[in-house]
Amino acid sequence: MEHFEQLTDKWYPLLASSAMIPGVIGTTLSQGGTRPVWNVELGDTQTMLMAWPEHSLLRSGVVVKGPCDGKLEPVTVMPFLEGFPNLLTVVDVHPWGKGGEVGEVLAQPEDGGEPLWFFDPLFFRDARVDLTPGVTQTFYLAGLCLGIRRALLDEMTVTEGPMYEAHAAQWLEANPGKTRLDVPPLKVPLNGVRVLGPTDRCSQYQARASIYDVDSFDFGPEGAQEKVYRFGVTLGQTEKPLHFILYAPQRICINGYEPREGHEVDVIFWMQGRVVDVDDEAPEMEDEPH
Repeated sequence: MEHFEQLTDKWYPLLASSAMIPGVIGTTLSQGGTRPVWNVELGDTQTMLMAWPEHSLLRSGVVVKGPCDGKLEPVTVMPFLEGFPNLLTVVDVHPWGKGGEVGEVLAQPEDGGEPLWFFDPLFFRDARVDLTPGVTQTFYLAGLCLGIRRALLDEMTVTEGPMYEAHAAQWLEANPGKTRLDVPPLKVPLNGVRVLGPTDRCSQYQARASIYDVDSFDFGPEGAQEKVYRFGVTLGQTEKPLHFILYAPQRICINGYEPREGHEVDVIFWMQGRVVDVDDEAPEMEDEPH
C-alpha cells in the first residue's frame, strides 16, 4: 500500500470545488476554536488544531504552527471527524513531511485481525502522548465515505481458494464416486456479513456492513452547504468488533442512494483516528487564541 501524503482529494466529497479550500481555512481560523488538549508547546514553538463549526461531529480542521509569542500560520487543513472509541495497539507510524504535524498510524485491533492504517489529524500531539509500537491506546475511529451504495449481492459464488478447497473436500467425502469436476460452486451468504479490506492506499478501505443510527445534517458555509449522512457501522470479529462513525456526503452517494437504518451497504472510505481527548466530557471549545 502507498502512503498518499495529500489531503486535497479528501475535500472533494464535501466541496463543489478545491477553489473553496482557502475559504474553509479562513472561516476555520476566524470563527473556529480549539481545546487545551489540541495544543502542544515544545520549546518556543506552538502547534495546535483549530476546528469549525463548534458543535458538530464533522468539522474543518486547520493545524497551525509558529512561535509561542508570535503569529501561528496554517500548516494543513483537513476534514476533522469525531468517532467511536476503540482499543488498539500501535504497530508503526508514518509522519508526513519534515514537520510531522500530521501522519498515519498502523494499529492492531483487539480481534487479532490485520493491523489498520489510519490518518491522525492530531499526530503532533499523539506522538508525544505515546505512539510507541506495542503501546495500547484508545482511539476515536471514523471514516469519510468516498463512495457508497446499497449492497448489491445477497450471496457470493466461490470457485477457488482455501475456502473453496475445504468445501470441495467435504463435498467429495459426502459424495463417494463423484469427481472433482462434479463439485458445485460454494455459495456464501452475505446478509449480515462484515467485510473490511484495504485498497492500494494506506488509510483507505472498502467495506460491507449494516448501518445504524442514521442521521443527516448540512455541512459548509452558507450558500454552499452539502447534505451529509452520518451513521454507525460495526466491523471486525463478533467477539471484539471495531465501531466507527461514517460520514457520507450526498454528492458521493451512488445513483442518489439515501442511507437508511438497517441497510447493508458497500462503501469505500478514508479512515481517521486519534487518541481520545482527556477532556472528552467537556463539549465546549475555547475561543480562538492569538
